[in-house]
Amino acid sequence: MEVCIAVMHGRPVMLKLLDGVVYLDNEPQPIKHLGEEELAAFSEAIRATPPGADPGHEALLNAKRAAFIVTLLGKAVGDECISTLTHILEHVHADVLEYLGENGDHDA
Repeated sequence: MEVCIAVMHGRPVMLKLLDGVVYLDNEPQPIKHLGEEELAAFSEAIRATPPGADPGHEALLNAKRAAFIVTLLGKAVGDECISTLTHILEHVHADVLEYLGENGDHDA
Protein backbone atom coordinates (compact mmCIF):
# COMPACT_ATOMS: atom_id res chain seq x y z
CA MET A 1 0.00 0.00 0.00
CA GLU A 2 1.26 3.45 -0.90
CA VAL A 3 -0.11 6.80 0.29
CA CYS A 4 0.77 10.46 -0.15
CA ILE A 5 1.84 12.00 3.16
CA ALA A 6 2.66 15.47 1.79
CA VAL A 7 2.97 17.58 -1.32
CA MET A 8 6.19 19.53 -1.23
CA HIS A 9 7.17 21.96 -3.96
CA GLY A 10 4.44 20.51 -6.16
CA ARG A 11 5.68 16.93 -5.76
CA PRO A 12 3.90 14.22 -3.75
CA VAL A 13 5.88 12.57 -0.97
CA MET A 14 4.86 8.92 -0.99
CA LEU A 15 5.01 6.44 1.88
CA LYS A 16 4.84 2.73 1.12
CA LEU A 17 4.77 -0.32 3.37
CA LEU A 18 6.25 -3.39 1.71
CA ASP A 19 6.92 -6.63 3.59
CA GLY A 20 6.94 -4.72 6.88
CA VAL A 21 9.49 -2.15 5.68
CA VAL A 22 8.50 1.51 5.40
CA TYR A 23 9.67 3.36 2.29
CA LEU A 24 9.56 7.12 1.90
CA ASP A 25 9.88 8.07 -1.77
CA ASN A 26 11.25 4.56 -2.44
CA GLU A 27 13.98 4.88 0.23
CA PRO A 28 13.73 2.45 3.17
CA GLN A 29 13.24 4.20 6.50
CA PRO A 30 13.73 2.97 10.06
CA ILE A 31 10.11 3.44 11.12
CA LYS A 32 9.10 0.59 13.38
CA HIS A 33 5.73 -1.03 14.10
CA LEU A 34 3.70 0.58 11.32
CA GLY A 35 1.04 -1.89 10.34
CA GLU A 36 -1.10 -2.26 7.24
CA GLU A 37 -4.20 -1.47 9.34
CA GLU A 38 -2.81 1.86 10.53
CA LEU A 39 -1.73 2.82 7.02
CA ALA A 40 -5.11 1.75 5.61
CA ALA A 41 -6.91 3.85 8.25
CA PHE A 42 -4.87 6.91 7.29
CA SER A 43 -5.49 6.28 3.59
CA GLU A 44 -9.23 5.97 4.24
CA ALA A 45 -9.26 9.21 6.28
CA ILE A 46 -7.65 11.00 3.34
CA ARG A 47 -10.06 9.43 0.82
CA ALA A 48 -13.05 10.23 3.05
CA THR A 49 -12.27 13.95 2.98
CA PRO A 50 -14.87 15.50 0.70
CA PRO A 51 -13.23 16.80 -2.47
CA GLY A 52 -13.07 20.51 -3.02
CA ALA A 53 -11.21 23.14 -4.95
CA ASP A 54 -11.00 25.72 -2.19
CA PRO A 55 -7.84 26.16 -0.09
CA GLY A 56 -9.65 24.79 2.96
CA HIS A 57 -9.72 21.34 1.39
CA GLU A 58 -5.93 21.18 1.07
CA ALA A 59 -5.56 22.56 4.61
CA LEU A 60 -7.82 19.80 5.95
CA LEU A 61 -5.81 17.15 4.09
CA ASN A 62 -2.59 18.61 5.45
CA ALA A 63 -3.96 18.64 9.00
CA LYS A 64 -4.71 14.91 8.66
CA ARG A 65 -1.28 14.33 7.12
CA ALA A 66 0.40 16.24 9.96
CA ALA A 67 -1.32 14.08 12.58
CA PHE A 68 -0.17 10.94 10.78
CA ILE A 69 3.40 12.23 10.46
CA VAL A 70 3.46 12.88 14.23
CA THR A 71 2.52 9.22 14.70
CA LEU A 72 5.36 8.21 12.37
CA LEU A 73 7.81 10.35 14.35
CA GLY A 74 6.92 8.36 17.45
CA LYS A 75 7.95 5.18 15.63
CA ALA A 76 11.03 6.54 13.83
CA VAL A 77 14.56 5.53 14.71
CA GLY A 78 17.67 7.52 13.88
CA ASP A 79 18.47 11.17 13.43
CA GLU A 80 18.24 11.18 9.63
CA CYS A 81 14.77 9.63 9.53
CA ILE A 82 13.52 11.90 12.31
CA SER A 83 14.98 14.94 10.54
CA THR A 84 13.30 13.97 7.25
CA LEU A 85 9.91 13.44 8.89
CA THR A 86 10.27 16.68 10.87
CA HIS A 87 10.99 18.61 7.68
CA ILE A 88 7.89 17.13 6.02
CA LEU A 89 5.80 17.88 9.12
CA GLU A 90 6.99 21.49 9.19
CA HIS A 91 5.96 21.87 5.56
CA VAL A 92 2.41 20.51 5.93
CA HIS A 93 1.95 22.37 9.23
CA ALA A 94 3.06 25.64 7.60
CA ASP A 95 0.46 25.10 4.87
CA VAL A 96 -2.27 24.69 7.51
CA LEU A 97 -1.09 27.78 9.40
CA GLU A 98 -1.01 29.79 6.18
CA TYR A 99 -4.60 28.83 5.46
CA LEU A 100 -5.58 29.87 8.98
CA GLY A 101 -3.83 33.20 8.52
CA GLU A 102 -1.35 32.48 11.28
CA ASN A 103 1.76 32.22 9.12
CA GLY A 104 2.50 34.50 6.20
CA ASP A 105 5.86 33.05 5.23
CA HIS A 106 6.65 29.44 4.41
CA ASP A 107 9.57 28.13 2.41
CA ALA A 108 9.81 24.72 4.03
